[in-house]
Amino acid sequence: MTPHKNMAGNTERKKNRSRQIIRTLFFACVLMLFPASCTGPSQTPASQGQAPVQETGVVLYGTYDYDSLDTAVLADIDTEEGTVTFISTAVPGRYTLGYDGTTVFYDRYGRMISLSQIREGDVMDLKFIKGRRHLTAASLSQEAWTKESSSQYYFDSIKGEVTIGSDIYKLSDSLFCISGNEELMYEEINSVDVLTFRGIGTEVVSIGVEKGHGYLRLSGHEYFVGGWIEIGTKYIRKITEDMLLTVPEGTYNVVVSADGTTVDRSVTIGKGLETVLDLSDVVPEAPKEGMVLFSLTPSDAVLFVDGEKVDISAAVTLPYGLHQLMCTCDGYVTVTKYLSVGEESAGISIVLEKESEDKEDKDEKDAGGDNATPAAGDVTTDSGRVFINAPALAECYVDGNYVGVVPCSFKKSEGSHVVTLSLAGYNTRSYTITVDSTTADMTFSFTDLEPINRVT
Repeated sequence: MTPHKNMAGNTERKKNRSRQIIRTLFFACVLMLFPASCTGPSQTPASQGQAPVQETGVVLYGTYDYDSLDTAVLADIDTEEGTVTFISTAVPGRYTLGYDGTTVFYDRYGRMISLSQIREGDVMDLKFIKGRRHLTAASLSQEAWTKESSSQYYFDSIKGEVTIGSDIYKLSDSLFCISGNEELMYEEINSVDVLTFRGIGTEVVSIGVEKGHGYLRLSGHEYFVGGWIEIGTKYIRKITEDMLLTVPEGTYNVVVSADGTTVDRSVTIGKGLETVLDLSDVVPEAPKEGMVLFSLTPSDAVLFVDGEKVDISAAVTLPYGLHQLMCTCDGYVTVTKYLSVGEESAGISIVLEKESEDKEDKDEKDAGGDNATPAAGDVTTDSGRVFINAPALAECYVDGNYVGVVPCSFKKSEGSHVVTLSLAGYNTRSYTITVDSTTADMTFSFTDLEPINRVT
């Protein structure tokens, strides 16, 4: 019987030890939690006075630590210094905040993202400690909208507006524009650029250039003056003695033609760079001509070829190459197109559409159709000139045509125009200006060109 009693006693002692261990662990946990919850520094928002401080003096921040809010455009990220610079959408001005491992970034849906997933030009809602200039949290703003890959737009620098498609927006007083890593003025954007617009409500607050432009200069092209240049499938211009064309970046098939001689070259246009197409090695061919028979509807329509009225009752003889056609008739929409003659004989039919009774529709079609720039006209005012005063000594081109060395001037023509400035040894720049319909003179001064090794 004794062994059984000993076994029962051992079992009871084991139970007591287990209970003692559990009580000890419980009180240890309570003691560990008690100072943090009752005697330690309280973790309250910085707006209530203090962020948590350890004995080491290191300040620890969390998403609850902030005293300031703002909606702003991200202008710069400096990973070496650990800072981000913003432009407030409420009050014009820039400020820089520090970030570290405690800073949290979110997308517009509240999902956590990394800093590398955010780019300059993004509109962000911020939480930060103003006095310490510390960014606590930043999220892509839910109120902001984005229009990506936009190519149909028109800037009106007089009104401070931009038309995107059929919508009109105000340009923010603190508008931020960026192309690659380079910040720029919106006037440096060309109508051939592909853009991303970001805004809040009816205001555009940032513009990013997705695809920019470069410049094409012709050299040794005396024979081709008066002829035509085709760049890709969209850009056709009449060749002048001295011209500098603004072209979207990329590689193109360039066709130059005049008096039956045609040259076909591949040209690559770099962003912000000037490329020279040398035609001095071209040997003109013996002139070739083709017979073109035109059929016009309505039958009383009038046809102009290269600006001259032609008789279409018989085949029209035209030199090989590109020619501009304009067909017009009262009560019908005027048609302008280009014809490439490369055969001994050909026929072409042109059918005009009746004008719309709605005058606005008529004016839109008369402006040039789908490929025209909205609100940009070609109406020359009775008097008045546009003066370009700076940068001094730069060659000035307006819509690709040379007008003189700065300071210089040209006759006012209402609408949007591209002013290109070029100087040997400096980076070529272009600006889009809006010329009003008044007779008063207008003056523009642009920043100095930056030195750069010209790429040809």
